[in-house]
Amino acid sequence: MKYIVTLCRILVGVLFIISGFIKGTNDTLGFSYKLDEYFLVFNMSFMSAFSVALAQFICVAEIVLGVATLVGWRMNLVTWLLMLMIVFFTFLTFLFCLFQCC
Repeated sequence: MKYIVTLCRILVGVLFIISGFIKGTNDTLGFSYKLDEYFLVFNMSFMSAFSVALAQFICVAEIVLGVATLVGWRMNLVTWLLMLMIVFFTFLTFLFCLFQCC
């Protein structure tokens, strides 16, 4: 069982590092445009001024949490933060799709 947990921890860590790295190096501006779309749909246009900084922060957070997962640093905290990110962005995407379709 310990090997399965370790394998899952490594896969999740690598996934978050790759995701943050790709968004951070290749398409930070595109990610900020997506955040702008979220802000407009949810009537939070005042946040558009912070979209680039927020996109950069999220990319760095993904990389840091991925590395923390790989090395096993404070796994209780890191697991909760990863879960919050996943649930938040899944819920945000679901709501965005609902608002776009209707």
